[in-house]
Parts: sequence; C-alpha cells; structure tokens
Amino acid sequence: MYAIIEASGKQYKVEEGKTVKIDKLSQKIGDTVEFKSIFTSDKGKKISTDSTKVIGKVVGNIKDKKIIVFKKRPKKGYKKTIGHRQNYTEVEITKIG
Repeated sequence: MYAIIEASGKQYKVEEGKTVKIDKLSQKIGDTVEFKSIFTSDKGKKISTDSTKVIGKVVGNIKDKKIIVFKKRPKKGYKKTIGHRQNYTEVEITKIG
C-alpha cells in the first residue's frame, strides 16, 4: 500500500515502514507528524481519499550535499562562488489510513 502526500508545497510517494526526506519541518526528533493523503493505492486499486491520514515519526534533521553556485560576467572580471546545503527532515511513515 502506498500514498501520495503533500508536505511543504511538494508531493511525496510514501509507503508504510519507509523513510522519506521532506523539506525542513518545525517538529523535534521523536514527534509524530500527520499528513493528508492526496491519493492512496493498494495493489493497483484506487482507494477514496476523503479521510485518509498518513502518520509518521520524525527520525532526524539532516543536510543535503553541498551545491556550488557560480556566477560570472564575461569580460568584466566578476566571479562569485556560493555554496548551499538544503535542510531536510527525515520522517518514518508508521501508518497509512
């Protein structure tokens, strides 16, 4: 059984017992998080999403690998290098439905 949830303006495909990386949430480690399901499927059958809830547990807060952003203006001698690491929250899905 899997579900499609919406969190932080993005959609994620989740399954029970699996861990998913979601953009930074304000909950602490060990807190439970509740998401509304947009779509739920069980072995290819579509299930109604009227009152389907997805419950997860916050496992940790992590950072993604560094991304290098490089800006340059040709013939002007302007160069700028910036790095960015996105913050994520790891959530373990405990219950669907």
